[in-house]
Amino acid sequence: MTERVMIDIETLGREPGCVIVSIGACQFGSDGVGEEFFVEVSPTSAQAYGLEVDAETLEWWLSQGEAAREQLLGGEDLDAALTEFAEWLPSDVEVWANSPSFDCEILTAGFEAVGQSVPWRFYHERDVRTVKNLDIAPDIEQDGIEHDALDDAIYQARLVGATLREIGEVGDE
Repeated sequence: MTERVMIDIETLGREPGCVIVSIGACQFGSDGVGEEFFVEVSPTSAQAYGLEVDAETLEWWLSQGEAAREQLLGGEDLDAALTEFAEWLPSDVEVWANSPSFDCEILTAGFEAVGQSVPWRFYHERDVRTVKNLDIAPDIEQDGIEHDALDDAIYQARLVGATLREIGEVGDE
C-alpha cells in the first residue's frame, strides 16, 4: 500500500511563491503516527531564491506567542531543507495536508524556486478538511504548540488516522 505522510508548513505568506519558514511531516496510518520530520528554513535564504514575504502575514506572526514566533529566526538554506525533506519522503507517498491547495502548492513553488522536482505525484494529494468534516471524525485535542509545523502535522495525522479507524480501515498492509 502507498505510504501516507501528513505535511504542514509555516510561511510568511498565503500564496505560492511566499517564504517557507518550517516544514513538519509525519508518516501515519489508521494505527497511529510513525516517523517524524521537521526542518526550519532561513527566511533570508528563501528570499534569496525569489520567495516573498507578505506584510499582513508577518504582522500576524508577530502577534503570536513567543514559541511560535521563534520559528522566524534562523534555519537552514531553502535548497538544503527541501533536499532533506525530499530524501525523507517515501518514494511512493500519499501526501495529506490541511489543505493541499495551501501546503502542497507553496511547497511546489519552493521546489521550483530552487530547481528541484516535486517528490510526490499531484494525484496523491489528500485533504484533511474533507475528513475533518465527516460526521464520524472524532474530536481530538491538539498537543504541542499551535502553528508549529510538526505539532500541527501530528495533530492532523492523529485525526485522519482515527477517522480511518472509524471507517473500518484496520491496518495499512
